[in-house]
Amino acid sequence: MPRTKNPNYTQGVGSRSTGRKRVASKNVESVEPQQLFPHQGIRYPQAYIDRKILAGKILDFDFCTVENFPIVGWLNDLGLEPLFMINLPYYPDLIKEFYASFCFSTSVSLSTSVNGIPMMMTYAFFSSLLNIPCNGTKARSNRNWVEENGFSSEECVHLLFGENAQLVDKMYSRNLRLDYRFLHRAVATHIIPKYGGFDEVTHMGAFTMFHIITGRRINVPLLIFIHMKAIHALENAILAYGNIITKILIHFGLNLNDEVHHALQSGDKLGKGTLGRMGFKKHKRLGTWIPRDEDSDRIDEENEGDEEGKEAQGQEGMDPAVESSPVHVFATSQFEQLMQAINGIESNQRNMETELKSIKRKQIRLERKLFEQGLIGNEGITSSSSPEDEVEDQNTDIEDLRDHDDDQMDD
Repeated sequence: MPRTKNPNYTQGVGSRSTGRKRVASKNVESVEPQQLFPHQGIRYPQAYIDRKILAGKILDFDFCTVENFPIVGWLNDLGLEPLFMINLPYYPDLIKEFYASFCFSTSVSLSTSVNGIPMMMTYAFFSSLLNIPCNGTKARSNRNWVEENGFSSEECVHLLFGENAQLVDKMYSRNLRLDYRFLHRAVATHIIPKYGGFDEVTHMGAFTMFHIITGRRINVPLLIFIHMKAIHALENAILAYGNIITKILIHFGLNLNDEVHHALQSGDKLGKGTLGRMGFKKHKRLGTWIPRDEDSDRIDEENEGDEEGKEAQGQEGMDPAVESSPVHVFATSQFEQLMQAINGIESNQRNMETELKSIKRKQIRLERKLFEQGLIGNEGITSSSSPEDEVEDQNTDIEDLRDHDDDQMDD
């Protein structure tokens, strides 16, 4: 069954305009932005109607600071915090038009047009717009490890996955320790956006994480610039960087008043909810974040929503054969130590209670002997605290009598 057009997207497109769109899309690299869709009312070609959009994210710096997550220090050292603080709505139609209208690009620049307003951009422009540094390594590779002086893939894998990790076919985020896994989620939503799942760690993702963790400069504006061009080049790639595109549109003076838009929701914030979706919860007694399956205090699963993603470039990753996750080992060891300490305290308490009962029984027996000898009155005898104590006292008295009779027989 042929797919029908959605008039809400094409805004009055007729059958004649469809042919014009096809001709324009074939020559997209050689025409000016205003020539792409000459028929009035067409914003983007048919192929973009069903393209999915990846909403922007914002990092919850307050939460990360309270939890002492090192990501705050890593981003601060490299001056990347502003990129993770963009809290702007995204405009679906304008995002599609932005990508569909790419008409001229070089290794250092690209141009597009939205609502007839031409926009020329370079990665230096992204640096100024986002207020982040435009320096550091420019190395990049989609499917293989980056080859660059001073970078070792083995060193990168050992840092992320442990000293015993080996270079094999794929890398997975589930094998990362918690703070590295949280950083991977931030990289996969802000710098190299993904859609469909965050389990796989790509070569470029690992390369980027390695530089952020070690404090080595990496040219993030260039990464965003190249990734945008890759999204346009792939036919079914997810349209990412929604909040950054909003910032671009505002910079070029586009009127956004009458455009359909969506504000960021609570699920678009990287923080406590993200850890829940990753399968972690905060242990009530330890105060540390541990996997849910290691604690009986379970919480309901949160909906992943649009946060999950598939990388637009279709990059392939590698997963090292890794040792047990340090987070799991640390949390389990600490929990076992705590439980051993609690059991020890309970055992000591039981021993103390037994000793106190023994002392009390001896006191009662002594008072009774003193009473029998007329040295104290009946009111001076301590009463038993429970029926069980009385039974034990009686048994003790019987044993004392037996011992007394045995002594007399020996005499």
